[in-house]
Amino acid sequence: MKKTIGIALVLLLGCNKNSNQHSIVVPDVIQAQNRRGNITGAIQLYDIDGKLIQDASGVTVSIEQSSVSTRTQASGKWTLDSIPFGTYDIAITKSGYGIARIMGVYHAATNHGTTLIGRSRSINQISTIEVTAVNTKKTTEVNPTLASLIASGIAEDGIIFDPVFNSPTPGEKKIRLFFNITPDVSTTNYMVTEKEKYSGRANESENFNFGLSWFVSNGFQPGQTVYVKAFGDGFADDDYDDPISGLSIFPSLAAKGSPVTSFVLPMK
Repeated sequence: MKKTIGIALVLLLGCNKNSNQHSIVVPDVIQAQNRRGNITGAIQLYDIDGKLIQDASGVTVSIEQSSVSTRTQASGKWTLDSIPFGTYDIAITKSGYGIARIMGVYHAATNHGTTLIGRSRSINQISTIEVTAVNTKKTTEVNPTLASLIASGIAEDGIIFDPVFNSPTPGEKKIRLFFNITPDVSTTNYMVTEKEKYSGRANESENFNFGLSWFVSNGFQPGQTVYVKAFGDGFADDDYDDPISGLSIFPSLAAKGSPVTSFVLPMK
């Protein structure tokens, strides 16, 4: 995260600021540069069923490593007023929701120009879904008629996943699967992750089929044992890469995941 010394001084000297209060204290040398302008954007809130929440007020939007912040209107719109030029990381927080971040926002502030964050940022309610098991079957076990097509090279075998979970509301939910070649698979130790929609009913074959070619393209080998762990997740995509740790962050994952399950990939 790159900021000039001048901008660091601005943030260190800045007092607590709401978007309706122009109270950032800055050194005279920066004030003289006349490089200040607004940063503005919009937020969308989603519940655990993926429904858009109409009242998006009360979300805190802040410049990280500073005391500069504002809150969203009911429409989800927000504005950080009179911000000095620089490059900023912006955090978006609301109790009960996953934290979102907008990294490396360059704010030119030329001629008091406004920096518009063009795409609305979505934040999910933190999932309360508890995945209790992940059932796995080869595609040919569910649909034996595929065997002849696979043998002739027309189709391929794969793995079908049936996560079983408890949810406070009915209907399909988003479940995130983490895959690895070792049993210690977790949200920070995995080869690949994928989020899909599932019903949560035991022994029900879901529509999404992870074909063998998908696994091979992600570094696995035919006939290899693979380990999987599943977590409830939010409907909207809100994951991002942390530039400091280098890890992918999944803000709306449930606190508890499923037991680790293993399966063997088809040979072809």
